[in-house]
Amino acid sequence: MAAQRRIVVIDDDRICRDSIELALRPEFEVEAFSHPAPAEAALRKHTADLAILDLDLGTCSGLDVVERWRLLFPDLEIMFCSGQREVAAAVECMRRGAADYAIKPFDQETLLFKVRRAIEKRDLHRRVDTLSPLVNPAPVEFVGESPAILEIQRKIRLLKGQNRLNVLVIGESGTGKEVAARLLHQQEEDPRRPFVVANMPAIPPSLMEAELFGVEKGAYTDARASRAGRFEMADGGDVFLDEIGDLPFETQAKLLRALQDRRIERVGSTQSRSADFRAISATNQPLGEMVSRGRFREDLLYRLGDVVLKMPTLRERPEDLPLLAEYFLKKHAPAGAVPGLGERAMLQLREYHWPGNVRQLESTIKRALVFSPGPRIRELEIQDPGQWLGAPASRQPTASHGERLAGAERRLFEEALARAGGSRQQAMETLGLSRATFYRRMKQLFPAEITS
Repeated sequence: MAAQRRIVVIDDDRICRDSIELALRPEFEVEAFSHPAPAEAALRKHTADLAILDLDLGTCSGLDVVERWRLLFPDLEIMFCSGQREVAAAVECMRRGAADYAIKPFDQETLLFKVRRAIEKRDLHRRVDTLSPLVNPAPVEFVGESPAILEIQRKIRLLKGQNRLNVLVIGESGTGKEVAARLLHQQEEDPRRPFVVANMPAIPPSLMEAELFGVEKGAYTDARASRAGRFEMADGGDVFLDEIGDLPFETQAKLLRALQDRRIERVGSTQSRSADFRAISATNQPLGEMVSRGRFREDLLYRLGDVVLKMPTLRERPEDLPLLAEYFLKKHAPAGAVPGLGERAMLQLREYHWPGNVRQLESTIKRALVFSPGPRIRELEIQDPGQWLGAPASRQPTASHGERLAGAERRLFEEALARAGGSRQQAMETLGLSRATFYRRMKQLFPAEITS
């Protein structure tokens, strides 16, 4: 902790005031007062990181002071100290916005631990403010009027204010799972609520616990400083666990405990910290099958899925295709130069099966704006993923094309597995596919053969 951190102490008991000052002086800059009025005057001139406030100040109550200071000094963390051991007193202090509550008499180590934690909380809030474009992203919206989308929107609206319910969003890749997560967060209409993203496949397994739960200085060789994890950053808001199916099995038990207790323990620490968050998870993997194979904890699945939202595929909402195309044209075209779609382009839009869902549609529209300049897009250049895997190209895909594509993919997978001597890991690397994509396609192409 930096030596220049400033703490003000307000206590009408001189002995207690002096003992707090003595305990904190080696590490912090401390200024002590017997009454709130001179402390407030000092804070107006020079702000502090933390105020330690006695609950009973004789002529006034610390609770009255904290209400006033919350308005005057919004960045100031406040910790109460009191001889009252009743739980109700501590609960009321925390309800009024206190960072912590210390019972007198307290030993030096306990006091230092609570002070350091309160200042870390303030630092975390500052960090969230600095990262606000990432933690509190721009508003999003669902585009569509199909019954499937209207039902998803209805369920999301019903979840407003239900921040103790964890939400699991499932569906194929590109169906808008992250959009649903951001809408859940956005509808709370509270700018103070953080939205923190943890993308499981992007975090190395060896760093997963440190990234999610934080790490203490010296916990391992490269831990040169203590830092908060994603759950601490999400305190008071939402943490979005993207591709939760890729969470290593050995980390799942710790996540389960964090979800049950709303407390986390940093790597290298023996102290737990409270973190009040809602977990919103997303996956395109079959978690139920992963549970039966022993790759995902059943109790964690139930804990993550207090509410389950299944995102519809684009094939299930064809009536939304024109609306989505128009939305992406307006989003990506130069201002004042939004083209329309010709008859052939509209026919392609409706007849193609869109395996990449909304994400693939957006890419197609962006490409059309580049390769078809002018007031009208006559034809779409649809890049089918099967073409990249060696399937025959077709400018106007039909149902028979889908069958040919599946056959070509099966042959490609069979050849890769044969060359790898049956090793799925080697075949996966040969094809250049992620684990999630490889097993999803294996399940679709060889449903009778996938058992592990």
